[in-house]
Amino acid sequence: MNKRLLLIISLSFSIALIILIFIQVYWINYDFGVRQDLFEQRVTEALNITASKLEKLDTKGSYKKVKTRTQGITFNMPTINGKMSDQINFKLFKESSVDSNGYSHSEFATKDITADSLKLDPAAASFLKELREKSIGLQQSNNDLFNPLKGYSFFDETSTRNYYTDFKQKVDTLLLDSILSLELKKQNIRAKHNYYLTLLHPGSLHHANLVNAEASIDSLGPAYKVNLSPSNRFVDPEYLIVRFPNQNKDVFKEMWPFIITSVIVIVILIFSFYYIMANNLKQKKLSIIKNDFISNMTHEFKTPISTISLASEMLGDGSIAQTPEKQQRYLKMIRDENKRLSVLVESILQTSILDKGEFILKLSEVDVHEIINSAINNTQLLIDQRKGTIQTQLNAKKYKLQADRVHLTNIIFNLIDNAIKYSKVVPEINISTSNTAEGIMIKVKDNGLGISKENQRKIFDKFYRVPTGNVHNVKGFGLGLSYVLAVILKHKGTISVDSELGKGSTFNVHLPFDN
Repeated sequence: MNKRLLLIISLSFSIALIILIFIQVYWINYDFGVRQDLFEQRVTEALNITASKLEKLDTKGSYKKVKTRTQGITFNMPTINGKMSDQINFKLFKESSVDSNGYSHSEFATKDITADSLKLDPAAASFLKELREKSIGLQQSNNDLFNPLKGYSFFDETSTRNYYTDFKQKVDTLLLDSILSLELKKQNIRAKHNYYLTLLHPGSLHHANLVNAEASIDSLGPAYKVNLSPSNRFVDPEYLIVRFPNQNKDVFKEMWPFIITSVIVIVILIFSFYYIMANNLKQKKLSIIKNDFISNMTHEFKTPISTISLASEMLGDGSIAQTPEKQQRYLKMIRDENKRLSVLVESILQTSILDKGEFILKLSEVDVHEIINSAINNTQLLIDQRKGTIQTQLNAKKYKLQADRVHLTNIIFNLIDNAIKYSKVVPEINISTSNTAEGIMIKVKDNGLGISKENQRKIFDKFYRVPTGNVHNVKGFGLGLSYVLAVILKHKGTISVDSELGKGSTFNVHLPFDN
């Protein structure tokens, strides 16, 4: 995938992801508003039902308190054209009950008799007439009480009677709390709520906070109010006001499953895109490294192959065959270049084995100082060719440990070889050892080009070379340090580098005694 196409795909996905996030935020905000409206509707419905029930219970209680008659006898004497009729109507009644709607149920027994059947003296007749008039007045008063139109005067009187008394005596707060809580639960509202009562009358305003008298009313959240006496038009309204301090939080809590799902989906998309792009970039880098490796390997193999080919041609010349010295020189060139090819092939094979984890250490007691001196002797010719120097400070008192002699020798050789390759015109190399509580520390210091902080994290990667690319002022495949790291880790050791551009590098190798 070329760079331009990769950029287009990245921008397209980024724009699509941003749009998706904005859409999710919009729908979350929209859903929040809808749930707020639904919450308000449910609260309003619960308050209306609460007010209706309270008013109904209050009305029924008032009817029970007012008893105009329980039992008695009434009579009337009808008049015809202003003259008293001879017939007298007697009614015997008994009030039995008052139902839940406030209606009175009574039992009546009537009897009509004629005046002739009664023998009354004038004084008794006069008294009977007076009783009849009082009975008519009492009956009219009782009818007014149950008249729907005149009933307002009864409610007005009841409300006015309790209006200027203690407000808590008028409202049963325990009953109010029970009904309100029940209705809120029916509406599936279990949020924490505070409520208070407001009683209005001319010239004053009374607040009764029934939850927390110290709380600030304005800080208790949005207010919902309902008139506790909606049917009473003759007195100032009495309001029940309910507030939900954590209304937004409670509504938001209902949306958590949707929000969490949206966030998870977006995170998965971002992670997937990042993984794909990172893997693509990694593959691209590996492709570049592979091409560099092939180029470097071709260059490294080409030189000995060309030398062997040229030496073989010279040996085929008859004049060379007659000169034993020249013949031996060309044969030596062929042997040396063939050995060089074997070393190159072996290093590649070792790297492959290390990657698969198939190599097994052949542990034995080895002398670290002896191995260091042996590696120095093997590289002394290269140092002399560069007119360099190598110094040792082998200060470790305990320098024997369990290790693989061959691999440990290769580690020291690779570190010295790198110090020679990346040193300046005249290499100056210093090798030192010291003991730690757990093992031995080996330091290889050079005066080379140095390694930047960025490259220090990559020098142990396979095929990585400093400088990178197809540059052959420093020969190699970029396999040396990756091999060194793999072998040291196999010995349960550690390796680190201290370096600064232009001031050389120091490689620190720690190998434990207990392997």
